[in-house]
Amino acid sequence: MTMPDTLPSDPQQRAVRRVVIAGGGTAGWMAAAAISKLLGRHLQITLVESDEIGTVGVGKATIPSLVTFHRLLEIDEAVFMATTQATIKLGIAFEHWRDVDRHYIHSFGHAGTDHGSAGFQHFWLKGQQRGVARDFGDYCLELRAAQEGRFAHLPNGGMNDAYHLDAGLYARFLRRFSEGFGVTRIEGRIGQVETDAESGFFTALTLQDGTRVAGDLFLRLHRLGRPADRQDAGRGQR
Repeated sequence: MTMPDTLPSDPQQRAVRRVVIAGGGTAGWMAAAAISKLLGRHLQITLVESDEIGTVGVGKATIPSLVTFHRLLEIDEAVFMATTQATIKLGIAFEHWRDVDRHYIHSFGHAGTDHGSAGFQHFWLKGQQRGVARDFGDYCLELRAAQEGRFAHLPNGGMNDAYHLDAGLYARFLRRFSEGFGVTRIEGRIGQVETDAESGFFTALTLQDGTRVAGDLFLRLHRLGRPADRQDAGRGQR
């Protein structure tokens, strides 16, 4: 990948070299981890966050897409789980769903197996009419495993799962991961946002201590105040 020595005057033609992530926490460090792992060798990535805000260390529920995210970044699951005190999760339980005595588990799996002629639910309904079908949830592997407190990594990804983890520990885990791929963290609170006079695109952040952080692409993980809250789109911000 060849980069020009100087940036064109037209912002739309500028090559993105410097990425600035405004805000940390799990969202900020997930963005930093993904960009640095997949594109880091071509970019200068800076994350700005304040120790005064920090990340609340509470239980964080996730869905199976986080497993996919970790596979994309080639994160070792055993190391991740030990570091973040994570546990396996197979669904989301809703207590007192329709009334105080009814509970519902939204599992991460699918019930039964569809047939080319019709979906599984049609066969299940016919089975109900004939008195041979069991509860619909009994045909979902993830639901049955969750109810019995069981789990296993099956061949070919045969079970859909996610994690329950400590948000604070997860943010720190991703920070170490990202810094290993060259991400620079700057501590401080954002005071002002500089924008291009013609395009309105972000050009730099100025912290309350006077530090200036310039960039070509900005990711906002929280509101930056004026004039940031008046900007909606552009190459200089996302």
